[in-house]
Amino acid sequence: MKEKQLKRRVQEKIADPQCGDDLFLIGYAMYLATTVWVTTMFPMTKMVQALCMLISLIFIAIKIFLYGKYSMKKVLILAVTGLCCVVGLYRNHYVYPLIWFVLIAGSDQVPFEKILKVYLLIVGAIVFLAFAASMLGVIPNLQYETSTRGIRNSFGIIYPTDCSAHVFFWMLTFFYLKGKNLRGVHYLFGLITTWAVYRFCNARIDAGSILMTTALFGLGNFISYDSKCSRRIKRIWERLWERLGGMVMPLLAFVSILFTYLYSDGNAVWEKMDGTLLARFKLGKQAFEDYGLKLFGQKIPMNGNGGTVEWIEDYFFLDCSYVNILLTWGLILFLIVMILFICGCTKNRKDLHFQYAIAAIAVNSMIAHHLMDVAYDPFVLAIAAGVIMRASGLGKNRIK
Repeated sequence: MKEKQLKRRVQEKIADPQCGDDLFLIGYAMYLATTVWVTTMFPMTKMVQALCMLISLIFIAIKIFLYGKYSMKKVLILAVTGLCCVVGLYRNHYVYPLIWFVLIAGSDQVPFEKILKVYLLIVGAIVFLAFAASMLGVIPNLQYETSTRGIRNSFGIIYPTDCSAHVFFWMLTFFYLKGKNLRGVHYLFGLITTWAVYRFCNARIDAGSILMTTALFGLGNFISYDSKCSRRIKRIWERLWERLGGMVMPLLAFVSILFTYLYSDGNAVWEKMDGTLLARFKLGKQAFEDYGLKLFGQKIPMNGNGGTVEWIEDYFFLDCSYVNILLTWGLILFLIVMILFICGCTKNRKDLHFQYAIAAIAVNSMIAHHLMDVAYDPFVLAIAAGVIMRASGLGKNRIK
């Protein structure tokens, strides 16, 4: 009798769609925690890392096969995209497009709000733990001394810009979830965080991105929800983002790639640009010349800073996300990535806070390489996840 009751309960549990959501969230949480942990100075062997990732992907695969309800259109899209990822893996040996494919397929109909809350919890906990451990001397706080920018702290993360990128994407996710419930104290928190990231990590890109996020959400909420703002301005603002929000990332990607391709070493115009941007254009142009553009990408050896304070003599890294993805993943997968974000913005065109978030990510990705990095950017999953915050109830289910 007890066995029958137990069997019935198990069958009821399996039949519950919530079980599918839980399977994905468990798998995503485990995969996210592993990838974020790797960006810290905490030790983790390759075997443990691979095992954790494999288990997490198994959870997501079970969710796909047991609970996936895909229309013929979705099946066709997934089949074509999956095939491109497999061909890309064969040609360029980068497994991350295929992993993203599994994550996106598994997140289908999972509330995006839940995914972002898992992201906030996992990333916030691990980054804070790394910060505390570095302050207590458990793991090193890598400090990089520069002649013009002072000391740059990594606070237990492998590099200062990786630390600041975690802070930027965490803040962006927090601001998005708060939505119209943002208050003055939250904007003050954004300004203080901007100052702290600039002062202690000396990461100008991410400090600027956090400042942009704070300003954009603050201005957007003022225009949309403050009675002092006229209806005409509200209508223009909302229609502008609804119609053009999805074009921000493709436009900035085009500009970034064009500027990189047109870069000319020794040209007076280029020399007047900031050294940080100039180095990115220079290395990107070198990659175009040495490797060229391929349909399905290629393996490009990169040697970047991080994990040590020793100077890297043969430094070579493609920091711009758009150039990085285009040359390593290839033209086909690059176009798929752009389509993903365009579809995400189109699908959620009434959610202005989502448009603000993607715009901030798009600007950051012109200089940083975290656009398609699971450890940093969770907004890629919005393309398939069930987004609760629609036009009829923006902010209804958001964190208070």
